[in-house]
Amino acid sequence: MDRRLVLPLAALLLLGRGVRPYSDKTVEIVELVVPESPKVGDDVTLTCRFNLVGNNHRLYTVNWWRGKDQFYTYKGTTLDRKHAYSFQGIQVKEEASTEESVVLQDVSEDTSGLFKCEVMGEGPSFRTAVANKTMTVVIPPRKVEILARSQPDPPVYQVGETIHLNCTATAAKPRATLTWKIDDVPVEGHHVLRLPDYEDQRGRITSTLNLAWDPPAYFHSNVARVACHAVVGGHTTIATKDIYLNPASSAALNHLYASKGCQLSTTWTILNLVFFFLVRHSP
Repeated sequence: MDRRLVLPLAALLLLGRGVRPYSDKTVEIVELVVPESPKVGDDVTLTCRFNLVGNNHRLYTVNWWRGKDQFYTYKGTTLDRKHAYSFQGIQVKEEASTEESVVLQDVSEDTSGLFKCEVMGEGPSFRTAVANKTMTVVIPPRKVEILARSQPDPPVYQVGETIHLNCTATAAKPRATLTWKIDDVPVEGHHVLRLPDYEDQRGRITSTLNLAWDPPAYFHSNVARVACHAVVGGHTTIATKDIYLNPASSAALNHLYASKGCQLSTTWTILNLVFFFLVRHSP
């Protein structure tokens, strides 16, 4: 037989028997976990789960990148398996990291970026799979507070007086989404007004949402608990405040009904007046 035909025939025989030296080996990334919006100061775990498909297919390396910066390598073929590299915003907890997970310590705004996991099987084929996701580190508000207009603390209102409260979330990035609740019930839209934002030189935003309504609506036993929820990247900060209705003004309102045939309880009025003065003078 012509020697020039020997090698091609041998290759065909191998293929016919189902023997594929390299093509039967593949790498699959089955899950990439990169937190979308952790908050400043968190320790963050990035996870890259993978399968090495094929007979006796072993791991060569797992590499992690933030943009063009390679910050972690796990080698499957050496005793010195883990290598970590520091960059601005990237500090690896090497002792807590493995072949599938890498832990970033004390993340900051500078940590944000496109994160890539690259998994490579051993040679000579060096089959490779890549997956990536974006992470943006957020800054919750430095504080969230509820302020009343020219009122004592705690605020006390009269029937016929419009209540105005401002909820302010200071220095968040990105902007905090603010919502109001009274006694755990979301407040209707026509009672709220978004005021102009303030952005500082670092891009941190202070935002304010006004709440306004006329008592005695929302009050129960002359008390209403208001809560402001500030949400940034899935992280919620809540401020609460109890506000009070002057029972004397409430009694005056009831007197209008009493004059139409309803009787006002004298005991009820006295108890509410005592409650009002206790609230005003409590420490």
